[in-house]
Parts: sequence; C-alpha cells; structure tokens
Amino acid sequence: MAKEYSLKNIKIDHEYDVHQELALPPVNEFKRFAKVFFRRPIVGVGFAIVVLLLIAGIFADQIAPHDPYLINLFNTFDAPSARYPLGTDAIGRCLLSRIIHGTRLALLTGVSTVFISATIGITIGLVAGFGGRVAQEVVMRLTDAWISIPAIIIMMLLGAVLGRGIGGMTIAIGVTMFPAYIRLVFGQVLTVKQNDYIMASMAMGDSKVRIVLRHVLPNCLAPIIVVMTMMMGGAVMAEAGLSFIGLGMDPPTPAWGTMTNDGRQWLASYPHLSLAPGAAIVLLVFGFNMVGDGIRDALDPKMRGTLN
Repeated sequence: MAKEYSLKNIKIDHEYDVHQELALPPVNEFKRFAKVFFRRPIVGVGFAIVVLLLIAGIFADQIAPHDPYLINLFNTFDAPSARYPLGTDAIGRCLLSRIIHGTRLALLTGVSTVFISATIGITIGLVAGFGGRVAQEVVMRLTDAWISIPAIIIMMLLGAVLGRGIGGMTIAIGVTMFPAYIRLVFGQVLTVKQNDYIMASMAMGDSKVRIVLRHVLPNCLAPIIVVMTMMMGGAVMAEAGLSFIGLGMDPPTPAWGTMTNDGRQWLASYPHLSLAPGAAIVLLVFGFNMVGDGIRDALDPKMRGTLN
C-alpha cells in the first residue's frame, strides 16, 4: 500500500508540473494592440503627424507666433525669416500662424463630419440589416443610386444652397459619406446575425433592439472604426476642395483650401503661399490614412499574433 501511495503522489505531482508549464500568462490587450499598431514604422510616423497637428489645433492661440488675422501692408510677401518662419501673404499676414489656426478648422470639420455621417449610416444600415426583404431592397437600391452620383456634384450643390460656414460644409460632406457606412454595416449585420448566439437570443424572445445593441453592434465596431479613421482624411480633402472653389469658410477665416487658392496667382513668384497649406493638407490626410491602416491591423484577429 505504501508503494502504491507514493506512486500515486508522484503521478499527481507530475501532472501538476505539466499544467504549470502549459499555463499561459495573462495578456495585456493594450500592449498587444500597441505592438501590432506600431509594427510598421510608417504607421508610427502617421500617428506622430496626427498627434502633432492635433496639439497645434488645440493650442493654436498659444503656438501661433502672430495673430492670423493681423494685416500689415508694410510686410507683404516677406520671405521666410526668424520673425515669419513661412513668410507673409499678399496683405502681410503671417502664413505659419494662418496654417496653424487652419489645423483647428480642418480637424473640427473632419471629425464632426465623420461622426455625423457615421451615426446616420450606421443607424440606417442596422435597420436595413434587421428589416424585412422589402426594406433591405429599398434601402440598398437607394443607397446604390446615391453612391452613383459623383460626390463633388452633391457637395457643390449643397454647399451653394446652404452657404458658407462650417455647418454647411459639414452637412454637404456628410451627405456624401453616410452611404458608405450603410453598405458596410448592412454587410456586417448579414454576417453577424447568422451566428449561433444571435439565433439563441432570438429563440429566447429578445427584442431586435436588444439584440442589435448587445450583440450585433459590438461585433461590427472594428471595421466601422477603421473606416471612420480613414474617412477623416477624405473629409479633410473635401473641406479643402470646397474652400478652394469658394464654397467653404467665409474670408478671412484661415482655411487651408482658401489659402491654397489665394496663393495660386502668385505661384511663379511666391510658390510657398500655396505649397505650404497644400503640404499641410497632404500631411494630415497621410497621417489619418496611416492611423487607419494601423488600427485595421491591430483589430484584425489574423494579424494580431501573440504578445511576446
């Protein structure tokens, strides 16, 4: 009996050691997300650009070296110098100060447009995905028809009707963006609602609203977040385009598109008047696109890997 007891104890200890070796340490999801997000250096560069421009937009009043509206006719077309790092424009305003303040407008327009269009598009997409076949066909055919119209025509039409200002721009740009969210969410809902836990929830008598809010929407958030991030770059481009053709903000509000257009007639002599705000547009759009790529990689289960 003593021999069997000792062997039994040895077997138990051996099994315990094996389980201890196979036990995996707890994973910090934030560290795993950050590891995959910053895996590519180009994504880190884009993230840094967005953060720097965000800081510049928030603290524009403190960072800008001069008043962006201050006119000095004695300093027109000044070359870049210590006092005016990017020079002055045709009426003596500090170009760098106007670009810094324009960052605030670009970010505000991009973020507000994306959130408004996403809210509308997600709501309609969820309703279409859980509606009957007639509702699905009507919503999706109208969405396809709306997408077939060139976005620039819709934005120009609404911009002319609504007038200049951030409110009119936000509506004009958002109306062209929300159909993309409808198609994305509609496709995600059709995929998610076939899962067993959705079927079980329906069998238990849960309402469609409860199923959508508790199960469907959380499982659709990853692609929605990625698209929203990338759409911000598109919204910045759209705002700059409307401002460039005179349908954006009222002068003398510093808008990158308006500044690019104002400097266009001086390209031969003072190219920096258009190139500087144009470069700001390119950098911000590039930053948003790279951040969107990084978020897509970090939220994709196939690309996340393990945390070492």
